[in-house]
Amino acid sequence: MKKLLTFVLIVMLACLFLDKIAGSDMHMQFNGSDVDGPLEWLFGLVFAGGGLLIAAIALVCAAVVTGVVLAGVGVVLIAVVALCVALALALSTPVLLPLLIPVAIVWLIVSRNRKQAQTRQHSL
Repeated sequence: MKKLLTFVLIVMLACLFLDKIAGSDMHMQFNGSDVDGPLEWLFGLVFAGGGLLIAAIALVCAAVVTGVVLAGVGVVLIAVVALCVALALALSTPVLLPLLIPVAIVWLIVSRNRKQAQTRQHSL
């Protein structure tokens, strides 16, 4: 990190001492007066960097908002699916009643046997 920072500082200082970086007709005005020389390039660099910083912040905010919105939509979709399953079960209960009677009988027998086994273990 130190080497990178040193390299960046050297490049910036070298660019400051150059009069023009490229042949362009860009003119910068600051408070109504033309800014010329390396200061023009430095102002352009600072303002362009500021624009990139603002763009990066906007992208992060957009990503956070998108994540929150999609998470909210996901929660709503899961709730809707759960409601649809509950509704389908409620509507199919009369059809499933003949199947539920043997299941209930088996469940009662298994729970009774389990209770008897637990009472035997406690009595030992």
